[in-house]
Amino acid sequence: MMKTLWKKIVNWERSNRKTLRVSILVSLAITLFSYFVGNSMLPIPGEYAAQKQISDFKKFLGVQLGNVPDSVLFINVCYDKELVPFEEEGMPVGNMVITNREKLLKLLTAAKESNDYRYIFLDVIFEDGTVTPFDSALFHTIASMDRIVIPEHKGTKLAADILYAKAANADYATTWKQPTFAHYQFLHDDSIPSVALRMYADRNHLEGNAITPHWGGLWYTDRGRLCHNGATLFMKVIVNGKLLDEEGQSRERNYIYLGADLLDMDEVVPVKEQIKDKILVIGDYNNDMHTTYVGPQPGSPLCLNAYIMLMNGKHLVSWITVLILFLVYTTVGTFYLRGTSFQTLFANPWLGVIMSFLSTATLFFIIAIIAFWHDIAFNMWVPTTIYSLIDTYVQKRNLFKNKKNEKIHSSTAA
Repeated sequence: MMKTLWKKIVNWERSNRKTLRVSILVSLAITLFSYFVGNSMLPIPGEYAAQKQISDFKKFLGVQLGNVPDSVLFINVCYDKELVPFEEEGMPVGNMVITNREKLLKLLTAAKESNDYRYIFLDVIFEDGTVTPFDSALFHTIASMDRIVIPEHKGTKLAADILYAKAANADYATTWKQPTFAHYQFLHDDSIPSVALRMYADRNHLEGNAITPHWGGLWYTDRGRLCHNGATLFMKVIVNGKLLDEEGQSRERNYIYLGADLLDMDEVVPVKEQIKDKILVIGDYNNDMHTTYVGPQPGSPLCLNAYIMLMNGKHLVSWITVLILFLVYTTVGTFYLRGTSFQTLFANPWLGVIMSFLSTATLFFIIAIIAFWHDIAFNMWVPTTIYSLIDTYVQKRNLFKNKKNEKIHSSTAA
């Protein structure tokens, strides 16, 4: 069977060199366009569906997902709230519930004194118009600390100018068709770093934003290596109740409460010992929820997962993956441009019947499933769309030729 397949491939190359050249150009266009689309902030159609399929299948097989590494300490502030007056443009309009800033000050003061934590992601918005007696001390502590980042959102003004030096973008986008968190952009507007990118740059002692745009964001590099500015988000760390830690021990929950656990235990186990050599991810793990392919997840771990992707080099372009996909695109394109089907490759009638049911969308969805199983992002929307357009063009062209031939035969017969 393999010899027959190889002979057919060789015959194709000899008799369809022009078609092959066109297919190679189409494959190049798909590769480049997939890269450009993947760098945007918007989720790509098909990302969520493939990830959900793989996640559900892994759960069915009993594969443990999202273990929390010992280097990460999730701190939940959902029950550490206070009610404060809120102002708009200097006028009081009512009250707002915010995270208790006195408790945050206690934690950060201890962290600053010990200075042996790995990093702090303080996922708490300090919005302009909210005022407490602890603001000055808290904000100056944040501004004076190393290895810390706080979030900011487009259109939201922070409570103090000194906070901007420690702030990074925490926005993400959804569409009406895919209102889920599936795609993460590292550098916004080619100049504004995301939380994950700021963490990545700080942890690697990099100056600037780590990712550099070229030609107005046409392509991006990380220290000279071609990279993606956006990525399908893989959830390597999940917050969903009981999980196994790295030593296989079961936990009732994989976060601790700021007040009830961390601060109240200070006399028994000092805060500086609890946070030693940890990446602190501080946020609201009950109310700040987002829809993902593994179910509802707090916003703070989403940024952490994007940071983990950067640290693992998942944003770098894999040339092996590019080459494999390029060959797949070229093969599929040749079929479409010739107006043939996959079943013509196989002499075995049973295999031919099976392959007759293989559409381009199905093929690329299978590739996406295989890729996502190995934590490799694959944009199936671009090739599926382009080949669907080519298929429509070929069908219309063949229909036009058939009608033209019928007219010629009719006039000849007359």
